[in-house]
Amino acid sequence: MLKYLSFLFLASFLLKAQISDTVKYAWPFAPMNAQKEVTGTFGEYRSTSEEGHYHNGTDVPAAANTPVLAVLDGTVVVAYDDGGTGYDSYVRVASTIGGQTKYLTYYHTRPAVNVGQSVTKGQMISRVAIDHVHLIDYRIGAGISNSQLNSLRPDGGFVPYVDNWKPRIRYVKFLVDNSSTPLATQAVGGKVDIIVHVEEENGAYSSSKNNGTYEVGYQILGADSSTIIYNPPDNGSRYRYYNIPRNEYVNFNYYKPESSTSQHVYNVTNGTGASSVASSQVVSNNYFNAPSYPNGNYVVKVFTIDSRGNRDSVLIPIRITDLDQIPPGPPVLNYIKKDTTNYFIISWTPPTDSDVKGYRLFYSSDGVNFIQRDGESVLKHNVTSARYMYPSSPPLYLKLYAVDSAYIPNVSIQSDVYGVKLSSTLPKVLVVDGFDRFGVGANWSKAFHDFIIKFGEVLPVGFDVAHHTYISNDSIRLGNYPAVIWMAGDNAHPFNTLDSLEQLKIKDYLINGGKLFISGSELAWDLVSSEVSVNRDSLFLMEALKAQFVHNDANSVNVLGMNNSFMSGQNIQFGLPTQGSPYIEDAPDIIDTAGGSGFLFKYSETNGAGIYYSGSFYNSSVSGQLVYLAFPFEAIGFKSQREMLMNGILNYFGIISSSSEEYGYESEERDEILSINPNPSKGDINISFITKQPENTIIRIYSALGQQVYEAAQSGFISGKNHFVISASSLNHLSSGVYVAVLGTVNTVSSRKFMILR
Repeated sequence: MLKYLSFLFLASFLLKAQISDTVKYAWPFAPMNAQKEVTGTFGEYRSTSEEGHYHNGTDVPAAANTPVLAVLDGTVVVAYDDGGTGYDSYVRVASTIGGQTKYLTYYHTRPAVNVGQSVTKGQMISRVAIDHVHLIDYRIGAGISNSQLNSLRPDGGFVPYVDNWKPRIRYVKFLVDNSSTPLATQAVGGKVDIIVHVEEENGAYSSSKNNGTYEVGYQILGADSSTIIYNPPDNGSRYRYYNIPRNEYVNFNYYKPESSTSQHVYNVTNGTGASSVASSQVVSNNYFNAPSYPNGNYVVKVFTIDSRGNRDSVLIPIRITDLDQIPPGPPVLNYIKKDTTNYFIISWTPPTDSDVKGYRLFYSSDGVNFIQRDGESVLKHNVTSARYMYPSSPPLYLKLYAVDSAYIPNVSIQSDVYGVKLSSTLPKVLVVDGFDRFGVGANWSKAFHDFIIKFGEVLPVGFDVAHHTYISNDSIRLGNYPAVIWMAGDNAHPFNTLDSLEQLKIKDYLINGGKLFISGSELAWDLVSSEVSVNRDSLFLMEALKAQFVHNDANSVNVLGMNNSFMSGQNIQFGLPTQGSPYIEDAPDIIDTAGGSGFLFKYSETNGAGIYYSGSFYNSSVSGQLVYLAFPFEAIGFKSQREMLMNGILNYFGIISSSSEEYGYESEERDEILSINPNPSKGDINISFITKQPENTIIRIYSALGQQVYEAAQSGFISGKNHFVISASSLNHLSSGVYVAVLGTVNTVSSRKFMILR
């Protein structure tokens, strides 16, 4: 028995010893001895594949074509150019250190060396293909399979590396083991999963603030918050990303429904402890077994530590109980629509749980601050719709929760957020929510969304909102609206972006002269690839949406309005959370025109991103109109860009007046910055604004820290609309980043954010 235990100890020690690697090296860009920004850390989650995977390197940003320098002497063993964008191009160098081989891979870079060539530290070996190098470090003395290491590890990797930023725990939640069923924090029981969202900060820029952490864990404390009741192995540390587990365990390590490339959410109860996970590279299902402890009050301590010892921790009081603590499923919103003047109706589908007591309805006028309107005493279990008065013109946003009849009521997760804008004078359009996809292979991870707000805050007309299934069953008729806005978002398999009934309703609407604005990143691809009958979906794409599918990944988040279109010269970005996008959009479709449509946007000179069309559909005698974007409208982060695009589309449709050059805004009503173009900018900046008293108008530019960096002359402005150009030379002293343009007048102060790129 003693020999057996000794063998286990030796095997464990050898496994752990094999992980260690103290080789240090400089940074791959000049100057090599200066620390660089880090925008992606080792071991964090990646949702760019169907099942998700680990990020196996460290991302160091640099502009395209920046020389990449070898950080160690060695010999080139791979020099691969993909012949396309360079995204999959890389150089791998083998170095000999102390008689052992160490590999480093410089991924996303175009080779400037050949296989077999000897290179020295500081020699250029490649150039950045797009915007960063993904450096992969392999354990010395090992191959390249399952031996990747963290290049920000405490005892090796990049030097110098000083980290003054601590990781942050954003939220903690409790679920029934191996499920997505939430438990109330005040009452947990049974086998419990503890889910933790951590953001690691590796720099001062926003792109460096949503990385994955180095170490994360938990302990169970007594009600006094100091006595340790349960201390998991390794003093509570569950994962330490010196190395990474094998990819097949990524969704045991992470909570997949809420994890994405920009959001890293850990299941800290899975696995058998950081040391065991590191040595075995296996993460097994596990849980906190609440019934092992007497009912009563406890505290869950969750902690996270970065590779330089910065840490964050939170204490969450809980009560272990054997009472029902499983909440019902969420209600599903069907629609919110205007009923009569100043009244609207909200309708929902109840969850299937037998113990639902009722619902709690919350409302907001800004989409941020929600207030409860009614609870389960009014909205009882058998109520599925309600009518309310809202004598106001701004949009109103609503969400709903289900509540059960347990002794301590359990509350469901929220529904989607829908909205309504009532007006007796403005036209009214319909916004259709066709975005069901989340979690598995999707860019959006949560079971609910509030994307309607991205539409509502820039719609200058009245609007109703409906779930797409209520179009199919004729509960909401498209023909009752002069224009329909269809949000397909990132929807795709297995949900079918547009099913056969929805295609039929859209076809009939367009045949009868309807005006449709539809946007979605996977729409064309999903129609073509999920085709269930020969040519049906492809024909709908060509005949109704006036487009053809070209490719399912444009590898771009920037589009430019085409000449002769109503968006001529306008530059728009999307899918960038740093600009306010709700999710990363990593694979928008490339489309081509069909049936007489024209290009509205392109990603590049050849790749189509959006089309527009006026004319008949299916040989109808009535003319209709269409705008189709192959990227999601709600993923456009900057409100000013969404506003400009929405006004352009509604003006094209004739829904709003074109009497004002700015699509219906009357210049004498307010002083305001209307747009900043291009945005982001690498050169001249054109600021469009309106003012009533030009002699009292001044334009200033401020940095994100509030420092004034530019001031415009007060002469030359007129009453009404103005265009003011700030030359690139006037801004040469400014670095890349977010800035604020401020219009100051005697009446008001108006501001807009914009970005400068270097």
